[in-house]
Amino acid sequence: MDHGKNTQEAIAHQFATDGYVTGLPGLTQKEVVDCRNRIDAFRQARPNDVAWAFDIKCNLLFDWVYRLCCHQALIDAVTPMTGDSIYVTNATFRIKHPHSAQAYGWHQDSARVQVDPCFVIVFLALSEQTTENGCLEVIPGSHTQVHPFQIIENRDGQDRRRVARTDNVNTSNAVPLELAPGELAVFSGNLVHGSGPNQSDNERVSLLIDYTPVRSKQNIGQGSGQLVKGHDPYGYIAQETVPAGNCLDVDVINRRETLSKWPENPLMGPLGKDGVISFPDSGTIGF
Repeated sequence: MDHGKNTQEAIAHQFATDGYVTGLPGLTQKEVVDCRNRIDAFRQARPNDVAWAFDIKCNLLFDWVYRLCCHQALIDAVTPMTGDSIYVTNATFRIKHPHSAQAYGWHQDSARVQVDPCFVIVFLALSEQTTENGCLEVIPGSHTQVHPFQIIENRDGQDRRRVARTDNVNTSNAVPLELAPGELAVFSGNLVHGSGPNQSDNERVSLLIDYTPVRSKQNIGQGSGQLVKGHDPYGYIAQETVPAGNCLDVDVINRRETLSKWPENPLMGPLGKDGVISFPDSGTIGF
């Protein structure tokens, strides 16, 4: 048995026990700088588009984000948990400005739309992640079931979005996942997690990417994604296209059509009784 296989087995064992692994190698410092430069360039060129473009399924909008999702280090990090055939089903930036009150209460991403086997989330640090700047915190072992939760109007993360918040979380064993730029944490979509405000002088920048095994089924609706490794003999997950460029009009329209056709994903939740589909969008392009 070679060292690599030992490492993969150890990672898979810890993940099965705790619901997460952390401190894994990801991007080089050069790659981190390149990502930060791309983020800053978009914010400077299109400041009014940042709120919706860096949100749900930004892997459908930016070709460079899609390439990040296909990065070998990230694929290698999730394969011990997902198997060799996987979709990327979401990518979302989480950026906390210096001294921002923005925080995310305790929750499970899979609470409202359950996925079996559950998707795995890569938390990619694009800046230093510390307790002071509101790093990700997790509750070890909380991933074995969906816990009771409440649906609330979000007051801590994205405005005007209904979100699930886990009831009665015992935070006595909460673990802060402090990371250096380029490092990864990998956790189950069933893991209870959250983060506090940024009390530092620096931005906290991260990208979260959901990787879903091809054999996964949702209990509500149908998922959609980009097949980034292996093949899909099941057809449970609808196929998404790859972005044409850096948030071009065609990419905006494609994401709008994708979220309109397959709206019931873990981040957006099930449709309400009124059947209205709501997601962050430019509102100025296409239909």
